[in-house]
Amino acid sequence: MLFSLFMGAFAQALLPAWSWLGLAKAPILLGIAIYYASTRERHQMLLAAVMAGVLQDALGMIPFGYSSCCFCLVGLAVNRFRTSVFIFRGVTHFIVGGLGSGLVTGVLALLLWKNMLINFTLAWTLQKIVGAIVLGAVFVPIVFRLIEELDIRLGILEEST
Repeated sequence: MLFSLFMGAFAQALLPAWSWLGLAKAPILLGIAIYYASTRERHQMLLAAVMAGVLQDALGMIPFGYSSCCFCLVGLAVNRFRTSVFIFRGVTHFIVGGLGSGLVTGVLALLLWKNMLINFTLAWTLQKIVGAIVLGAVFVPIVFRLIEELDIRLGILEEST
């Protein structure tokens, strides 16, 4: 888990923020939290979500704990319904990645606005949420597949046929 989180933080730090997507960044760390929410028990998922959130907050100017709270909320929802969906299907990753990323971005914006830590317009916030949804739908399936492959090679998961 630690290797995945540190490599995810490294990748997220290197990837640019796209101005036409409201300066949204690729949600690599959220993708890791979603992967662990889909494939692990609740206590392991919460550990991954908290650690991923702390790393995300450390990469930016968000107060520590904000992203962890949002990642845990998304992780709890995914973990709750992981037996009801096809967790190893790309469509599931696409949908959960997009919705989760949009939700995290929206909740973070509300938390920052409520505590007067950010001054933004509604149009910019909506543009950023839409950008986060697009990037989540693109990057979370990639992150999921990379970590799944790592788990298979380490013997944590069995290779599916």
